[in-house]
This record gives sequence, structure tokens and C-alpha cells, in this order.
Amino acid sequence: MPLRRRRSHYEQLTEFERGCVIGLREGGFSFRDIAERLGRNVSTVHDCWVRWSRDGTASRRPGSGRPRGTTEREDRRIRRTAVSHRTASAAEIRAAVGTTVTQRTVRNRLLDVQLRARRPVACIPLTPRHCRLRRQWCQARAQWRAEWRSVVFSDESRFCLGASDGRVLIRRRPGERLQPNCLRPRHTGPTPGVMVWGAISYDSRSTLVVIPNTLNANLYVSLVIQPVVLPFMSSIQGGIFQQDNARPHTAAVSQRALQGVDILLWPARSPDLSPIEHVWDIIG
Repeated sequence: MPLRRRRSHYEQLTEFERGCVIGLREGGFSFRDIAERLGRNVSTVHDCWVRWSRDGTASRRPGSGRPRGTTEREDRRIRRTAVSHRTASAAEIRAAVGTTVTQRTVRNRLLDVQLRARRPVACIPLTPRHCRLRRQWCQARAQWRAEWRSVVFSDESRFCLGASDGRVLIRRRPGERLQPNCLRPRHTGPTPGVMVWGAISYDSRSTLVVIPNTLNANLYVSLVIQPVVLPFMSSIQGGIFQQDNARPHTAAVSQRALQGVDILLWPARSPDLSPIEHVWDIIG
């Protein structure tokens, strides 16, 4: 059974390869030597030289199909515009490039380089100080193993009851999901919704508490800490309570109510470090 040929044997010669064929042939190389250097068939190299000897040109003959609507330069401008302006639509890219092709052609050129429209990952803006404190917190607990089984992660989450999700699409390649210019800062707004509080540990969970009004320190103590947190923490041996740095959590009245509970210090703006965020994603 004959060996399977490489894909390059079936592809058209590039302009550079055609020039190499002519130059090497004029330099005295045989067709076989040229074919081995370029990784092409001997017959392909021979046909290129014959056409050069007969017609004085080695350029590819125009095909019978529909000509390409954009030039290579326009393709590069389309790619550069899409990368520099991630939220630009196909119509905006088309207008910026100044090409006369359709929006569908612009999208096809972007798909050729795997620049697909995707929803950006929502993120929280971080300053260098936030990044340093987050890194120090992680490094201090890098060796924790069994200790995480005693940690109780708690948080509030607000579930939006509105219909609009404010979807914005960006164009990105595979592996660019977390690039800074592919992220969209997340901001909360006064949309209809319900807020709940919950806590999870390695093998247990608390009851889900519905927050009827705006959460303040007094409501946090009377509705969450005294009836839920304190009994839940007493049931876990050596339990460590985690909460973020929201004002109701750090208020003096809340700290006094949690005096007998071991608190896990938490870096600012670090919801992604808490596994309870995955629970909210599942519920939502």
C-alpha cells in the first residue's frame, strides 16, 4: 500500500516557492533536488519550470471560481481592527477598514483566524495593592490541606429577576478568555431581584436566609449571625468562619457578635477565591 502523501503535496505553490524553483533550476539543481528542498512533488516543480520557460511567468493562473473579495492587506487590517477594538461589530470593522465587502465577508475573515464573538468574563477591577495582598494571602495558605475542611465559606448573593442580561460580545481567539482586553467590568444596578445569604463547608451547609431589606449591620446580626451562624459554627469542630469585607460584616456590632468565632482574614475584592460563588452560579 503506498505511503500517504503530506498535505503540502496537494497545496498550490506560493509565489516564494515559485521563485525558489526558478532560481534553483537556473543554478543547476535537478528537479528532484529542488522537490526535496521544498517538500513538493517532482512533477509540480517540473510543471512550474516548464511554464516559466514557455510563458515567461510562473504566477498561478486565475481560477474559474469567484475572485476573493478582499486583499491580504485588507485581511490584516480587519484582524488588527478586531483585536484593537474587541467590542466592535462586523459593521463597525467594515467601516473602519473602508472595504466594500459585506459584513458576512468580514465575519468570515475573522473566523479564518478563529476570532469568534464570545461573551466577556465579568471581573472586578484590581489595583496593584489588591493583587499583592491576594498573592500574599494565597502564599500563606498554599500548604493547607485538611485545614480547608474546617472552613465555612459564607456570602450574600443577589439574583436578578429582570429579563435583560445586557449581553455584550467580544472577539477572541482560543486561550484569550482571561486577557485584560477581553474582560468586562461588572457593575450592579437597581434592577428587580432578591438577596439571600448562605454558607457551605466541606460536608455541610447552612439554611438559605432571604434578606428582605437592605442589609445593614443590625439586620446582619439579628437575621444571620445569631439564628444561623452561631449554631452552625458550634456544630463544626474547630470551625473557621469566612466572610468578605462588606460593611455589615466589618461593623463593630457584627464583630462583637462573632467574638467567640474564629474568623478567616479575607483579602479585599476576592470573590473568586471563595467556592461558594460556584454555588450561586448553580442556583442562578
